[in-house]
Amino acid sequence: MASEAKAHPDHDRFHPLKIWRSLDHDRKLKAAASFWKSPAVKPPEIEVAAAVLAQSLHFRPQSIRTAPLAKRASYLAGFAAMPDHLAANVLYAYHLTHHVGMMSRFLDLLEIPHADGRIQGDTGAPARQKLDAAAEALYKEFDARDVTIYLETLVSQDDVTWGALKEILPEREKR
Repeated sequence: MASEAKAHPDHDRFHPLKIWRSLDHDRKLKAAASFWKSPAVKPPEIEVAAAVLAQSLHFRPQSIRTAPLAKRASYLAGFAAMPDHLAANVLYAYHLTHHVGMMSRFLDLLEIPHADGRIQGDTGAPARQKLDAAAEALYKEFDARDVTIYLETLVSQDDVTWGALKEILPEREKR
């Protein structure tokens, strides 16, 4: 992976922590609140988040878990030492909470079966031309920054299926 990052420095942008760090403060707060309240986030993931935040803030994990949602979201949004797996979970919850319409539209354009933006079953990598057209349609229909965050997140979750986006996104940005 390190040699790939050296060969293609822009590919580093597809790591969950890089994506997380690229978010503005408002998106981070929304994402963090989504993480704490999303039914898609499993209790063990909540426990890990509470533990690493507590350690960082010199709190007890119980203090994190019982804090009001706004406070927990603020702690998580400002967490500079977030582990990659936690960033991935926060991004996932963010998209499921705030961008189901965009996710569903993208998968519909690619003719990938889904339930509310969640892929159903195994799917192969979409043809690059079809992926490019679907991405372009999203950029026309939704906020460009939200689309970029979503597409980067897809690559971070499964770069075998969504790997062509590593080339599509930089090409689009050059236009």
